[in-house]
Formats: sequence, structure tokens, C-alpha cells
Amino acid sequence: MQCANLTDEQLWRAIARNTDKLSALIHQQVELDGAGTAEIHPRVRTDLIRFASRFQREYRQYVDELRRRYPLG
Repeated sequence: MQCANLTDEQLWRAIARNTDKLSALIHQQVELDGAGTAEIHPRVRTDLIRFASRFQREYRQYVDELRRRYPLG
């Protein structure tokens, strides 16, 4: 998805969805840790890092586009 083609409203909604997805991912991991698992399986850890990195990358793209449109100076 190219951020430049999105409206401001769509960018803000994408940021909110992205934040919700990352929060759900963290919440899911906290629940798994609370289930008595002392260690995160390496494959699960890799998946978590991959998903978190993707969410972070998308978030930066959305925010960068908003900053490009509305510079602070």
C-alpha cells in the first residue's frame, strides 16, 4: 500500500489498526507467558519479532507520510 495515495483519515485509521494489532500481539504473548511457560519457543519468538517489525515499519511509513504533508517548520 502506498501511503501517498491515502487520505489523512485513512492514514490515521491505519495507524490505529496497526497499534491495535501490535497491542493484541503483545497481549497474546503475555497470556501465553502467564500459562506457565517459562521460555518462549525460538520459532514463536522469531514470529513475534517478524510481526512486530512489520507493524513498526508500517507505522513509520504512515507517520512519515503525515510528517511529509505537515512539516513542523
